[in-house]
Amino acid sequence: MPVLIQDPLQVVLLIALLGFLVGAAKGGFSGLGALLVPLLSLVLPVATAVGVLLPMLMAGDAFAVYTYWQEWDLQLLRRMLLPGALGALAGTALLTLLAPTALRLVLAIFVLLLIGYKLLSDRLQQWRYTASRWHAPAAGALAGLASGLFNNGGPPFNAYMLLLQLPPRTFIATATLFFTLINIIKVPGFLYTGILDVPRLLSLWWVFPFIPLGIMAARFLVVRLNQLWFERVVMAMLLSAAGLLLWQSR
Repeated sequence: MPVLIQDPLQVVLLIALLGFLVGAAKGGFSGLGALLVPLLSLVLPVATAVGVLLPMLMAGDAFAVYTYWQEWDLQLLRRMLLPGALGALAGTALLTLLAPTALRLVLAIFVLLLIGYKLLSDRLQQWRYTASRWHAPAAGALAGLASGLFNNGGPPFNAYMLLLQLPPRTFIATATLFFTLINIIKVPGFLYTGILDVPRLLSLWWVFPFIPLGIMAARFLVVRLNQLWFERVVMAMLLSAAGLLLWQSR
């Protein structure tokens, strides 16, 4: 399997950047979240990358929950959380059962689906939508599955939330609490399967200060950057990451 970055210093710099990007994603640039696992998977096995990033995401979750405290829709969360937890367990099982090369191929396909979702997401709010009882559990299960596999259950969750046309802060708060709880639920399975390696986690203590730095930078920049160009850059990076993962999965 070809590895793009072998120099230890470059790997350290990449992990520091990812800590910063976790904070930036939680601070307002949510599109950056899709880049985290694909970028780290260019230098680590996919399962290892998922395990390394989970504690960083949980640290970011703590800041986000504080920011949007009690603005979530609890009734909606109740309908989605149990299916989401079952999906996360299934995703964790797949993460341990699939071979590393197969995981890279699945991740590359998942990234391409993310790009397709982004291209369609602006149209979702224009659709005439009638909710059914099974839609919320289905969205929760798919979000949990993607979260268990790649720490990225946003697209199925967000697609459903966009169709509901919730107020923006309710949307963000509900997503924040849902994925905070899903990430907590994932921890025992990640520890049991070895995806979350405690010694490796302890060796990465130095990354966590980069997370609040990313949050502060995002809050400063989110109203100053051109949103269209930012989204184009993220899309280009996702497409590049998908191509590199496909090359590595040969």
